[in-house]
Amino acid sequence: MLFENGLLSTVGLEPRTEAIVLAAVDRRTAPVRPSDFLAAALSASDRQLLATITMALSPDAEIDHVRQIITVHNPPGSAREEFDGQRDRFSAAALRAMDEFDAARARDQAAGSELELLMLSVMRHLEIRVPILDTETVERVLREHIALASAPPATLFEGASGRLRSEMFTEAAWVVLQNACVRAAELGYDRVLPPHCLLALLAETEGLAERLVRLQVPAELGPSRVAEAVANALRISERAASPLQLRQEDLGDATVALLQDAHRLSQVWGVDRVGPQHLLGALLEDPPARLVLILEREPLRLNLATARRQLEQFLRDGQGKPPPEVPFRIPGDLLPSEDLTHTARTKGIPVAPHLDAPVELMTRALFRKSGNHVLITGHAGVGRTALVRELARRAATGKIQFLRHKRFVWADGRDVAPADSGRKLAAVFSHVAGRTDLVLCLDGLGQLLRGESGADHRMQLRAALTQGQVQLIGVLDATDYEDLFAGDQAVRSLVTRVELREPDREIALDMVDRVASGLAEEFGLEIEPKAVERAVGLCADYILNERLPRKAVAVLRRACEDLDFERTVMDGERQRVTTEDVITVVARLSGVPEGQLSGIDPAAGEDYEKALGAEVVGQEHAVKAVAEELRLIKFGLRAGSVLFFAGLTGTGKSELAKTLARFYSASKKLQVYTMGNFLEGHSVSGIIGVPAGYVGHERGGRLINDLNADPYCVFLLDEAEKAHPDVWKPFLNLFDEGWIEDQRGVRAHADRAIFILTSNAGSDKIAQLHREGATPAGVERAVRDHLPTMRHHHSREVVFPPEFLARIQRIIVFNPLDRAAMGGITRKVLEQRQRFWATRDKQLEVPETLVEHIADLADRRNRDANGQEGGRIVKKLIAEWVEDPIVRAATRDQRAYQTCDRIELVHRGQDVDVVFTSAVDSGRHG
Repeated sequence: MLFENGLLSTVGLEPRTEAIVLAAVDRRTAPVRPSDFLAAALSASDRQLLATITMALSPDAEIDHVRQIITVHNPPGSAREEFDGQRDRFSAAALRAMDEFDAARARDQAAGSELELLMLSVMRHLEIRVPILDTETVERVLREHIALASAPPATLFEGASGRLRSEMFTEAAWVVLQNACVRAAELGYDRVLPPHCLLALLAETEGLAERLVRLQVPAELGPSRVAEAVANALRISERAASPLQLRQEDLGDATVALLQDAHRLSQVWGVDRVGPQHLLGALLEDPPARLVLILEREPLRLNLATARRQLEQFLRDGQGKPPPEVPFRIPGDLLPSEDLTHTARTKGIPVAPHLDAPVELMTRALFRKSGNHVLITGHAGVGRTALVRELARRAATGKIQFLRHKRFVWADGRDVAPADSGRKLAAVFSHVAGRTDLVLCLDGLGQLLRGESGADHRMQLRAALTQGQVQLIGVLDATDYEDLFAGDQAVRSLVTRVELREPDREIALDMVDRVASGLAEEFGLEIEPKAVERAVGLCADYILNERLPRKAVAVLRRACEDLDFERTVMDGERQRVTTEDVITVVARLSGVPEGQLSGIDPAAGEDYEKALGAEVVGQEHAVKAVAEELRLIKFGLRAGSVLFFAGLTGTGKSELAKTLARFYSASKKLQVYTMGNFLEGHSVSGIIGVPAGYVGHERGGRLINDLNADPYCVFLLDEAEKAHPDVWKPFLNLFDEGWIEDQRGVRAHADRAIFILTSNAGSDKIAQLHREGATPAGVERAVRDHLPTMRHHHSREVVFPPEFLARIQRIIVFNPLDRAAMGGITRKVLEQRQRFWATRDKQLEVPETLVEHIADLADRRNRDANGQEGGRIVKKLIAEWVEDPIVRAATRDQRAYQTCDRIELVHRGQDVDVVFTSAVDSGRHG
């Protein structure tokens, strides 16, 4: 109690509190007022208390100005009569403050913050107004001091590794501490001490310590000479000590205390991370005696009290301002990178609410004390990168409290060559080692782990994760995960797998709609809501080689770019992306005609039969079977497919394969392997590559290279029955397990590819069965029975053993072409020729009688050849009855041909006449 039996007693007070109370009594006029306590505190040079007052001053005001105001209203007493300590020697306001202090001291028992408790009571009952001092701010900061004094010390180090927690420091402060380790070792120390931190602060380019030094030392000295003088005075060895790290064992006790003081100072000033200014403030608040001697003596003659005041002014000017956001960078020669935390705080990252479930799974994994790493798997385009960005956004905006100081850094390793992968992976891990505030997000982790000749870098990854060098979020394909980690229990125990699947249309629509608003803003355009719906629907149905939502976003972006081109380059006036724009882009990407796309409601279901049947005539059952297979692939019920097309030549087997490739493959190309070129067993090297030591070994296998270049490729294995049985052996594992390796050990996956084997074998039997009226099921059954009996022409071995045929999903028999099919093919080919002539600004008109005549001839010749001519005969007949007459007529009358707009064919029995008509000339006969 301050009063015992009505008399003032300072027994039991902390020394700094007792000094203020006695100083207030000494300066009284009469009676003692609260302003006497404040004046005594300002004159006591208590650094902690003065820092609190400084924070509440108006701009350009100083502590001395507060003293002057108090002196005006309550001048110090001139008489030094004996003070008897009676309660009535204190004003009513002072007594209220002292009683309140007594009660608070008894209640809170806050060791180390007693003076703050007293001043908090004094400020509440201050009898004079000080305009330049914000009393509310003083009270708030005093309460924070009290709370900090009672709180346990900050946990600066990780318990398991003993590493300093970098998330508690700004990027600039962390660099200072790293440089302090370097300077300590250079000077021969085995521990980092506070003076080494000062040397690192002085080394900051345009740093605060450098500026404070420049304000005091002569120009000829400068900060570098100050640092040199300090280093020379501290050096204990010319030989550098072992490298030091930011671990508890490498930091001296004085440095740990310095870091605690810096952390406390940052909190007092309302900043949640320690910056260089707080390190400097803690250092100046309680500098080591030896360092004071070095700095204040000749030749430096630095005044540390002045430096403290200047630092307080700097802190006051920057009060409430967060430290500048500086992005963390991985060197550009290693990997492209982006600091997602910096992006989220400065530019913003779009919200992705539909990722709540995987974000929660990742959050739980990152919270663990061990094994706190994540692997995100899934096909490209399903939102793997978006998931990482959403997690970073939530962490940066404080939605996930324990991650709010973590910095998420994304790096792209998808384009790293196997020859460079090990070196770059090691360099990236080295660059981020020791940073507890970093979460490294490696996209393309599978590519980074694959080395040359089938080697991998899993041991390197395992060591980095086990030793705590990095906290990792890896992004990779599901196939890479199975290849690299399925059998590695050691790595799998360190990570949590988060598998992303393609979202359904409803969720994808909402995700794409959010992105569409950003695209509209980026291009300064409007995007119709219906255009977004159609982009999602059409992409889901017709762009099968990519995944939602990315493929729909890509379509909208392309539509925006096209409209922007028309507006910018071609002076167009349209400002709105419509469904027609989306249809045009999807048609271009998928190969499906615009007319067909515009007539289909995506919500009504897929019409793959129509898309495929537009190019293949007379094989409705084959088109339907392939369309059904596409549906199974699209809905994830089948990973890739193996089909067998059997039938007579010219019935549309290759044409259907080409159409499927344009519809499904990313390259739009059909990869054709003529299996008749693989007659010998050793010719399998043309598929999987030649053994090491032979010419061309480094090129690898063609099939492996094609699969890796386009995982959604469509392969036509033509004339399959002609290949040597040994050639099919690698395909057994490929069709069963979904992967294949070449002679280099490079692996390729076929879980998204479609393989089509074609064969004319048994065509006579097929033709006979059709003539006899057999059902399609009966014909297919006969073909299935025939295939296992086929033997290779040279080796006489069975070409398609039962275990091979068991891996084929569908055997599809193509019907011999009838008259109706020949008519359809004729019209299709003539439409192609009409489009060709249109490119030459000439309209080709073919009468219906000629179309029917060509179809009749094609059907007759095909039947005469026992079905061996097929649809190819149509092109020969069109050349004979359409193209040859036009060429002969153009040769006879070149002027009429050159000036004509219209080419009309006139059919007369077994003859065809050609008429060239122009806009000015009514026409001439050829």
